[in-house]
This record gives sequence, structure tokens and C-alpha cells, in this order.
Amino acid sequence: MRLPDSSLDPSRSLASGRPQFIAPKLALVALVAVALLVAACSSTASSTAPGSSSSATATSVASHGGATSTPGSSSGPTATPSAPAPNRALAWYQYDSDKVPQIWASVNGATPRQITHVAPDHAACLDQVAWGLPVFSPDMTHIVTSLGSFNCGDGALTGTVSIVDVASGAVTPVPGSAPANVIRLTQRVDGWIDNSTIWYISYSGLYTYVLGAGSATEIATLHNPEDAVLRGSTLFWSTFATGGAGGGDFQLHRFDMSSHTDLGTTIDLGTVGTCACSPGDYLLPGWDASPDGSHVAYQKVTPASGSVGGIASAQFFYANADGSGASQIAHVVSTTHLATVLISPNGQLVSIAWALPSPSVITASVSSPGHSGDPNLHFYHPDAVGFAVWKWDTSSFWAETINPGDYGGPGSAGPSPDIDQYYVGTASGSLSIPNGLNPWYTIGS
Repeated sequence: MRLPDSSLDPSRSLASGRPQFIAPKLALVALVAVALLVAACSSTASSTAPGSSSSATATSVASHGGATSTPGSSSGPTATPSAPAPNRALAWYQYDSDKVPQIWASVNGATPRQITHVAPDHAACLDQVAWGLPVFSPDMTHIVTSLGSFNCGDGALTGTVSIVDVASGAVTPVPGSAPANVIRLTQRVDGWIDNSTIWYISYSGLYTYVLGAGSATEIATLHNPEDAVLRGSTLFWSTFATGGAGGGDFQLHRFDMSSHTDLGTTIDLGTVGTCACSPGDYLLPGWDASPDGSHVAYQKVTPASGSVGGIASAQFFYANADGSGASQIAHVVSTTHLATVLISPNGQLVSIAWALPSPSVITASVSSPGHSGDPNLHFYHPDAVGFAVWKWDTSSFWAETINPGDYGGPGSAGPSPDIDQYYVGTASGSLSIPNGLNPWYTIGS
């Protein structure tokens, strides 16, 4: 259901420029006992209680079922409503009455339902903070993701990579030990090669795992991997040469999963300076590869030490997969923030989120420069963060209002999280999933 503009809460705007990454860590520190065992910080994704239930319900998920046309007017390329709907799932997490995060999803347009039923473990070190992006298998029967935390400190949100059975909700960690099977929760770090095989990146390298196997297989030792997507047999992955609040250089690489070889050419995503933030769940310049793997869209940044995000300016580009033929898009977009970028399923548009100052949500065409007055360039409100994930027909997308790394959990100060839906060319987004976090949209086979 679409809500009128008057129902949108202006207090959710992120235009205030508040420092990033600080408040949630302080909230977590207050929950940590003085004497902690390192073992208490491990992931608890395997602890399930099928009989438990959530007191919160996802009351609405607007228009993610069958084909729809885009409300309002838009002169740019948008939906393809005549195409048959593929297997698809919109998934996210939200907290239950025990303040444990649980995965929810709508599969093939069905009523949203709670998938996981993880029981609270009452660990001294709070280790059930957030789920990673919930990525469905092509046949919609399993999810690869991770349940984790800040690990008793001010680091990034991480947890053990795990497989969730969609029918039963059972959570099975991938065999292994840290750091090989520990992944970040707010980046794209895992996915599916086919219905029975996953890939994932950890700080140790690139791995594959066949469901039910006794161990994962290391494919390559990648250097400082941060974020990755698989397109066909090509893995696109980014690297942060230094990392954290201290700044560093970003590059985008390609790896051939068939021959297990690096494809050589890299794309420079720019440099960030030392940021005025904690070293917690740090961000990256936004980028994505087209569905067919032939092109990339990316943000390139220049450094500014001492600023909130560590950057002075940013530009957006569209290029061939190897970086050649780059052309600037979304020219008029001015941001001093590390944004997210996702290419639409039809390959014609990009969604940009977190491009502060407000308005931070934008769609742009990959084939036009995006100057002022470009009919294919659109700005949206309210502001949003994280990945702006596309619906299968390119008619709309969803984005969260609070990033998991910036939310202190139920009962914390500040606004509650939610996931809003935005229709291409319609300036006002609307509430879609109350209390939702970390949405991901899977287009399967």
C-alpha cells in the first residue's frame, strides 16, 4: 500500500550530517561485561528454536509480486511488465520479541513470513546483532548469509557464513574456523554458483562450498577483499588497500571462476582520507556489474582527511567490464559520502543510495550523462542508506532508512528502522516494511 506524502516522517532524513558509526558501538559497549572470554564472541547462527515466534510482523510489502507498471510519469527506461516473472524473493531481517534478529521473506510474491527462529543465547558478549544480506538460491530453497555482531569491540559487523533452509528455517554454519569462514554482514560477500554450491569471500580469500560437504574449498588467496558479485563465471571484487578509518585506496578486480585466474585489469575507485569516525563498519565506494557482466557502474572518490566519510568529492561512471570506454553518468549528483550503486535488472538504470547530503536516493541512466534537466535522472525522498535493491522488472526498488551498523537495536534511542519502496520517476517513496533491515532481492531461475 502506498502512503500519502503527509505520512512520511521527516525526522528520518539523514541530511543532518551526523558522524557515522559511533552511536551503535557505544550502545553495544554498555551491554558487554567487564570480563569476557574470546570464545563468547563466536557466531550463534546454528542455535535454532523452531517453536519460537516473532511478536513483530511485516505488515506490508508493496508490489513485489507479479508484473506492474510504474506509477506516475517517467520518460526514462523503466519497467518491463510484459516479461514473465522469474523466481524471486525479497528478504530482510527484523527483531523478534526477544530482541533477536530473524530473517523474513516474500517468495514469488507470497505473503511475507518469518524464515528463521533463532533462540537467544544470552551470551556475555552480544553476538546476535544482525544478519548479513539474505541471498536466496536460484530455486528459492536456501539462503546464504551470516548472523553476527561487532565481536565485542568496534570492528565491522561479521559472522560465520551459514546456509538457511527456507522450508524449515534451520541454520547450518559452513564448516571451518575463523577467519576463513567469517564474512562481513553489510557488504556483498557471498552468493550462489548453482542451487547446491555457494561462493563467499572472507579476509582469507575466495571459497566455494557444496551443501552438505565436510569443508569449503579455497579457490584463491585474494588480497584485502571487501565486496564481490558473480556474473556468469566472472567474479567482480573490490579491495581496500589499507582499510578502516585510516583511509586507503580502492580498486575493482575481476577473477575467472572457471580457470581460477585473475583477469588482470583493475579499475581505480579512488582514495579516502582518514575519516572523523570510529573504525567500525566502514563503507566503500559504490559499484556494481551489469547482469550480463559486460559493464560496470561505479563511484570514484577523492580524499579529504578529517571529514566524516574521508572524501572530498565523488563522480559516477559507466564502463566496459575491464574499465575501458568509461563515461561519466549522474553528473549533477554531488556527494561527500561513500554511496551504494546497483545496476537494474534490465541493465539500463542504476540506483544510488546514501549519496548525502539530501536527497540521497537517485536513479540515473547508464546511457545519458545526467546533467540538470536530464529526463532519465530522478531524485527521491525520504533519504535511505544501504543497497537500493531492484525489483525484477525494474519498476521499483527498496532501501532501508537505517544501516545495521548504525542501529543500536530495539529500545535504543532514535528512530526505528524501516524499508521504503521507491517507484522509478515518482519522487516520494513510501513505507513498505516496518522494522526491516538489510533488504536483498534475489532474481532466481
